[in-house]
Amino acid sequence: MKNRKRAIFSRSCDSHLLWVRRLFGVCLFVLFTSCALQVLAVETDFELSLESRLFAHDGYAGQDNQSQSLSARGEFVVETGEHSQLVFAPFVRVDSEDDKRTHADVRELFWSALGDRWEFSLGVKQVFWGVTEFNHLVDVINQTDLVENVDGEDKLGQPMAQLTMVRDWGTIDLFAMSGFRERTFPGRDGRLGLPFVVDSDAARYEAGSESAHVDFAARWSQQFDALDIGIYHFSGTGRAPNLIPEMRGGNRVELVPEYVLIDQTGLDAQYQAGKWAFKLESIHRSGQGDRFLAATAGTEYTMVGVMGSQMDLGLVAEYFYDERDELAFDTLFEHDYAVGLRLGFNDASDTQALIGVIRDQETAETVVSVEASRQLGDNFSIAVEGRIFTGSAELETGSPATWLAEEERAAYLEKEDYLQVEVKWLF
Repeated sequence: MKNRKRAIFSRSCDSHLLWVRRLFGVCLFVLFTSCALQVLAVETDFELSLESRLFAHDGYAGQDNQSQSLSARGEFVVETGEHSQLVFAPFVRVDSEDDKRTHADVRELFWSALGDRWEFSLGVKQVFWGVTEFNHLVDVINQTDLVENVDGEDKLGQPMAQLTMVRDWGTIDLFAMSGFRERTFPGRDGRLGLPFVVDSDAARYEAGSESAHVDFAARWSQQFDALDIGIYHFSGTGRAPNLIPEMRGGNRVELVPEYVLIDQTGLDAQYQAGKWAFKLESIHRSGQGDRFLAATAGTEYTMVGVMGSQMDLGLVAEYFYDERDELAFDTLFEHDYAVGLRLGFNDASDTQALIGVIRDQETAETVVSVEASRQLGDNFSIAVEGRIFTGSAELETGSPATWLAEEERAAYLEKEDYLQVEVKWLF
């Protein structure tokens, strides 16, 4: 057992050292590139965060009920000309419990040039699409950094070339992407993960060129008075993998990611009518089983100056639909509804809060979430996040075969209720 732990620790250290070397190499590249180009100005932002998580229960696999981590992220914007710039945004986290969550990434590293009615970017970027609050169906460009947060909103940087053209009839964005990024998953000692270990080292691809396959995307967007609309098509390796269960030594089940080629057309739209906002995201995908349609529709009503105060209150309601029903392997939201309250205190400390409830109308599985943040002076801030998972039958300890059932697929989260506090230092 000691030799096995020593071997695992050794591999973990080697992996982390490789990431440090890569990040160091990228930093040197940015430094030398900046020196080689004409530098007109440099803007920098840096953030250091200390995070603590406390879980209500130990995990199904005996994981600890608490963890601490330290993360750092930065953004460096170098003006290399009157209409060009170099952007570098590194990120690194060290976690006390999960060696998979200890990782580094280049969120962005790209050069861009701006013309009268066009912009060209080359490098690693993050691109976000979507208008709804709880479920971003159309956000397809970047891979999810799932070890960061279970909500899926943290993304890995994606190598790409992007051309944006602005015309009177709309804005066209064209993308060519290679260097596919595999999804991150919590490790054996991590929390908020699947009940089985995901063997990312054994990942399989449908594309013969695997991660070097070139993906393409095109998007048209336009604003018509109170209506914002975007339509896109993506063709390439899907970001959400099929997870194939395989038996390993000791009657142990592990999941192997399988990345397949897909074609996906998406629509996002938002209509503003006074205090009301009506939102829609919809996709139609082929290549990952049968063709299917999925959509998220909702509304938000904002009350300004509630009861004569300076506080704003937003009421959010959304419905999630997925034509695949229980076969929707890559989401828990196939026939669910969500309601939420958004609070903006409009104070000097920029205090904000979001309370949400998501419920499956067929199984009664429910997620209650709370997010709040506040500035602490000029250089510090605090963020609090918590989630409660309820409505599922607990998994049978020692009976992994029952954990693959299609019904109550969120059962593995039943013991994952947690509270997270993060303090950030901005400088």
